[in-house]
Amino acid sequence: MKLELHLQTLLARQEQRQSEEIVREMVAALAKTVDPLPTATVNVVLCSQEFIRNLNKQFRGKDAATDVLSFPLVELKENAQQDTLAGEIYICWSRAQQQAEELGHSWQRELAFLLAHGLLHLLGYEHGDEPNREMRQLEEKILAEMKLGDGS
Repeated sequence: MKLELHLQTLLARQEQRQSEEIVREMVAALAKTVDPLPTATVNVVLCSQEFIRNLNKQFRGKDAATDVLSFPLVELKENAQQDTLAGEIYICWSRAQQQAEELGHSWQRELAFLLAHGLLHLLGYEHGDEPNREMRQLEEKILAEMKLGDGS
């Protein structure tokens, strides 16, 4: 199985490179923590608060910015074609930075957490207003695999 993530962003060059590295490391970490890892392509978009607020209003009926939104386009399956676009993940760049500062860790850790969270939604994990314990444990396992555990 192979999961491909494609990053789209308008970040400064240094942040762009670091974000691309996080995406590469995420794929490797997922391969070690999610079994079976489906074959598919996922678009990852780092966007503005205004953009994600509009998406949140349009698709969820919530007129507020959020940190991450996932949109599954097809059900992820173990035997899918490599060129299958399985979904899109939108991450609000300014919210990721703000949350990292509030939580006392790096923006790289926060970006990786939001990406893992979005990917797990595409893999079928869900939660309501309260966090899903199994999902949260898997997110932390992925971050630990990336050497971005608590305090990073």
